[in-house]
Amino acid sequence: MTHREKLLKVARGEMVDTIPWIPRIDLWHNAKSLAGTLPEKYLNFSVEDIHRAEGWPLHKVVPEFLKPDKPEDIIHRAIGLYRLKEYPYNFEFSPEIEVEVNYEESDDESMTHVTYRTAVGSISVTHGVTAEMKKSGASISWVKEHAVKTREDYHTLAHLFANLKLKPDYERFRQWKASVGEDGIAVAQGLGICCSSPMHFIQKTFLDATEFYLHYHDFPKEMGELIEVLEPIYRQLIDILAGSPADAVMWSANVDDMITYPAYYEKDILPWSQRAGRRLHDAGILTVVHPDGENWGLMNLIPQSEMDIADAVTPYPMTKVDIAEYYERWCRSGKMTIQGGIPEMFLLEESTTTEDLKNYLDHLLKVITPGTRFIASIGDTTPPNAEFDRLLYIGERIATEGKLPLQAGGYDPVSQERMDRVGADPKARLPADDSTRADDLLITAQQIVLAGDAPKLVDHVTKMLDQRYDAREILNVGMLSAMEIIGERFKDGTVFIPEVLLSARALNEALKVLEPHLAGNRIGKSAKILVGTVLGDLHDIGKNMVLTMLKGVGYDTVDLGVNVKAENFVEQVSGHRPQILGLSALLTTTMPQMELVINALEEAGLRNQLKIVVGGAPVNAKFAADIGADGYAQDGGEAITVVKGLLTD
Repeated sequence: MTHREKLLKVARGEMVDTIPWIPRIDLWHNAKSLAGTLPEKYLNFSVEDIHRAEGWPLHKVVPEFLKPDKPEDIIHRAIGLYRLKEYPYNFEFSPEIEVEVNYEESDDESMTHVTYRTAVGSISVTHGVTAEMKKSGASISWVKEHAVKTREDYHTLAHLFANLKLKPDYERFRQWKASVGEDGIAVAQGLGICCSSPMHFIQKTFLDATEFYLHYHDFPKEMGELIEVLEPIYRQLIDILAGSPADAVMWSANVDDMITYPAYYEKDILPWSQRAGRRLHDAGILTVVHPDGENWGLMNLIPQSEMDIADAVTPYPMTKVDIAEYYERWCRSGKMTIQGGIPEMFLLEESTTTEDLKNYLDHLLKVITPGTRFIASIGDTTPPNAEFDRLLYIGERIATEGKLPLQAGGYDPVSQERMDRVGADPKARLPADDSTRADDLLITAQQIVLAGDAPKLVDHVTKMLDQRYDAREILNVGMLSAMEIIGERFKDGTVFIPEVLLSARALNEALKVLEPHLAGNRIGKSAKILVGTVLGDLHDIGKNMVLTMLKGVGYDTVDLGVNVKAENFVEQVSGHRPQILGLSALLTTTMPQMELVINALEEAGLRNQLKIVVGGAPVNAKFAADIGADGYAQDGGEAITVVKGLLTD
């Protein structure tokens, strides 16, 4: 049986002889090749060469976004359009659309600036890679300037995409599929970076990660105009994919219960995933979803999506859901096949020991009985600083102990209570508000903050001031206490990003009314906190949430941005003299920068003047302690608790 045949059987729920092991090593290879540090036995080897040498199937789920046949094949990246071998279609704009492309090169970054001129307006975008991204093995460019800057841009984008046509390009895809051969599954792609629906396309393509949620609330009409144009493009796309020679299509990527929170996923992503899945299944094509983050709130919804394979599944301890629960809910039930299941932190010496890896694999092989519908892989990818011998060790364990069917272990099935909690209606399980000490108007203020209604809160606060309420009491009892509640709810997964952002915006608008009445008083908790994402890392959603939560409960916060050098952290600490410095890293490759920042503060004589908190998906408490940080926070809600504790020590 070939690798391709075996993987297809597993994806369909059929029994094979052994669990397949298919690590993703493209980022690791990119970084090692650039640095000239590939292991000696793999010198001058391609990714495919290494896989074949080790007897692994080829991992061909994620496109090689930065390896186009021609540079112009990726110039439209910032509006979600690619001409790559993994996409079995091409596209063209009508002659009415004028496209201007300019390239900017520097030692720090290589950027492509594109302007689209239409009859109703222009759109400008910028995307590219930084020097640090290259070092970390990045496989996709960064959008530095997004398409949507004002509400009017939705109308211009609607006109732009109304002048777009997709057309099949099966021959290019067929040639790539032939190059993969029987060594793996050549997975075709949907629109953009696997954007599941028109709204998901808007979210992932045109807006900053956190800005999307405010637009989603504020501009439904403008977004609706663009969606009306995108819907026929999606229908055309599904037909093209159904007629393609693909064995599988990755339809949906980067779904996670924080970014694609349950209510949003169910309304705006699930229907199109189901539609695509059913049409592709009728054509004999498998479907893939890439849920590489926290899926606690989506455990009931993703299996309804008509997706066959869940790629890059990242379980506990990097997220909340244990692999046992994933397997019980998705695989043993016959709903989906998991490809993943081994968190990348177990490849990192700085995060885990070899004994930790051994214990995790012991647990994994015990709880995924009988072992069908499971393809062992890394969730999400092998980081450049991985211990490659650990990959080999995993492969050896899977080969010797992954023979099917696996014998039943001591797995305790998921309790009904826990199953009911996962993905349930958040409003049904909100904790009681601690409002007993406030009068009716203060309680109402608190409730309005929780609802995130900025105009209503401004009116209510104005009314309270007219009735001679003390401004400080309004702030502390009516508003900041509500943000404390929001923080707890966010931490335990009962509210999500939009609620936090809307509540924070309401508080900030009302604070403008209160500030003149707070003259001479220190607002909030007064401690100053700086937060930034370290050098080489361009992710900002986690950092932004931490800042929002801390500011919401009254701290004086400063956003240092992303891709911040160690010397810039030192400069900002020296200038601001904060009590707390928060360091964020969403990539395993940028985690070492945190220690460099701490060392730089030591050398500058500033380390003992503040407390340092670290966080981000790959970071854990062990790593925080090892690099000399004072605290570790998993998310914005936990950051409040950690900061409070450090400030009272």
